Amino acid sequence: MLNKILFTVMILMLAITAGFLATPLPSPLFPDDYSTVILDENGGILRVYLNSHEQWCFPSSPLQIPDKLVQAVVNFEDRRFFSHHGVDPGAVLRAVKQNLTRTKRVSGASTITMQVARLMVPKERTIPHKILEMLQALKIEQRLNKVQILATYLEHAPYGGNIIGYRAASWKYFGKFPEKLTWAEAATLAVLPNSPRLINPVSDSRGLLEKRNRLLKSLYGKNLFDENTYLLALLEPVPAAQKQFPVSAPHLCDWLHSCFPGQTVATTIDRNFQQSCTSLVRDYSAFLNSRGIKNACVLVAETDSGKVRAYVGSQNYFDMERQGMVDGIRSPRSTGSILKPFLYALAMDRGMLLPDTKIPDVPTHYGSFSPANADLTYRGMVTVHDSLTMSLNVPAVMLLDCYGVEDFYGFLKKAGLKNLFRTPDEYGLPLVIGGAEATVWDLAAMFAGLGNLGNFRKISVLQGIEDTAENRLISRGAAWLTLLMLQDVNRPGAENYWHQFSSQWPIAWKTGTSFGFRDAWAIGVTPQWTIAVWAGNFTGEGNPELFGARSAGHLLFDIFNTLPRNPFRIWFDKPESSLQSLKICQDSGYLAGQDCPQTVEREAPLSMDHLKVCPYHRKVFLNPDRSETVCSLCWGTSGEVSEQYLVYPPEVVQYLRETGGAPHTIPSHRKSCPSLGAYNP
Repeated sequence: MLNKILFTVMILMLAITAGFLATPLPSPLFPDDYSTVILDENGGILRVYLNSHEQWCFPSSPLQIPDKLVQAVVNFEDRRFFSHHGVDPGAVLRAVKQNLTRTKRVSGASTITMQVARLMVPKERTIPHKILEMLQALKIEQRLNKVQILATYLEHAPYGGNIIGYRAASWKYFGKFPEKLTWAEAATLAVLPNSPRLINPVSDSRGLLEKRNRLLKSLYGKNLFDENTYLLALLEPVPAAQKQFPVSAPHLCDWLHSCFPGQTVATTIDRNFQQSCTSLVRDYSAFLNSRGIKNACVLVAETDSGKVRAYVGSQNYFDMERQGMVDGIRSPRSTGSILKPFLYALAMDRGMLLPDTKIPDVPTHYGSFSPANADLTYRGMVTVHDSLTMSLNVPAVMLLDCYGVEDFYGFLKKAGLKNLFRTPDEYGLPLVIGGAEATVWDLAAMFAGLGNLGNFRKISVLQGIEDTAENRLISRGAAWLTLLMLQDVNRPGAENYWHQFSSQWPIAWKTGTSFGFRDAWAIGVTPQWTIAVWAGNFTGEGNPELFGARSAGHLLFDIFNTLPRNPFRIWFDKPESSLQSLKICQDSGYLAGQDCPQTVEREAPLSMDHLKVCPYHRKVFLNPDRSETVCSLCWGTSGEVSEQYLVYPPEVVQYLRETGGAPHTIPSHRKSCPSLGAYNP
């Protein structure tokens, strides 16, 4: 008899061993199919996307499961969870006895580990499947520790409808992360997976309430909380409906969802800034729409760190009539005049000019290309400062012709413009006045580079991704002098009187308007903030009302005036060690020559190439009554005088003469001079 018992036990053990070996576990236990969860800088939800099965199922989290939820789940589902090895023999025997005496299935004796096995590969509830779950549970216990098993269960348990996992359930039912659950809420989540279809907060709140309260009573009996907490927990209602996930920065979220599907993505977005900018763009767009301008977008980033704090891709993501789902931040558009500051800074480093340098502004032709200023007027000669602050096209094109299209194109590439798909020759001189294509994102990064005094780095919207590499493309001195000029760009409306108000702060900013009035730009930079604004129509249609200062400038200052300001970072620190003092000609702005009558001291980049000596001043000798010029061949023995004349290029003189503003001209040379004899008939 004893031998038969031993033989039976041996056969049973061999069968269990064979079954154990014949039940491999999938790796990973669950398919990698999760919702994409986009978070703001503080861990709040910006947006959540359904997984491929149209379920709300959050990716696993490194955060520890809240103790309230652990206690509630273990007490409700598997009280000996931390002591058994995947199967609870006592629970199995009790279940067999109950099921036999009542002639129906009353208890399944499933441990939390066995439920993981069932969720892993859903099966019908039969005895063979129960045995299979037991064998798989034993294997799971060998692969994972208890904390991992509990986390796996909670992350994949069904919570009614298409809600999978405790983190999604916590948000859908209570609008919060599990770390903030009350005892009543934790108990609710603990009982839901037991019968998610029968106990659903949407359809059967009474059954849910009864089970929750029984669990609360059990937890109170174990002295996990005091009586007041228990009584207050009983008064909490169970959720009556599912909550909607927030939707903030939707264009950004769509982009990140396409890049990181099924992951939790932590961004640098500041929710308050995002909401404020979204409201300002929406409200200002109503004004633009009344003028036929349908779309606008805004990007706000920290200048020094490159962290993006607000990302508004359109006037309204849900505005289907005006293509609101288009992401204006990442859509290439014509740059207009927005690139001019970089050309002027580069030219300074090359020793071509300084802010006071005067350059021609007259009608000019480059083959078939003839640039014109926006106001269709010319000024003859204009300082670099005024040329930049008034955004004149003719001087900028002339400067690009001197600097070199290929060199400027190479700089733009290195500085981060990724949408230059033509060759430098194909762009030609229009490159600096709207011939290029760029996104709001890339241009914001470029202006942040200018704000970092010539160190161009990437901006980022992902936490932990900060570009610290050195990419100096403009000297600190040239960048600072350029920012100083951009501070003087006239502001729109009442902002133009900002100097008169102590509450107003300086900002270096630039506008741009593309050919055909299709794009309006306004980008500003301070030591703290870089703000990029675009306005126009996503369809590409032009509008004569579309101007950078008027259409985008107002919105830029609306946003600028709402951002927090550090009183210790009002303006960019002067890079003393990167500047030098030069004596320049007061009239021309070039390095003073021996014939320049008046000179002034001006700051210049220390590392700049040698600045050109003033080419416009000329010393001439005159007869005593100053009616003729003379030379060594024709002057007398006494009475000749010398005088300095400002002599502009012929094309400038001709233009000034035609417009009634010709400068004082040099008298003609003495006709009796022998030097002219060879040329007179």
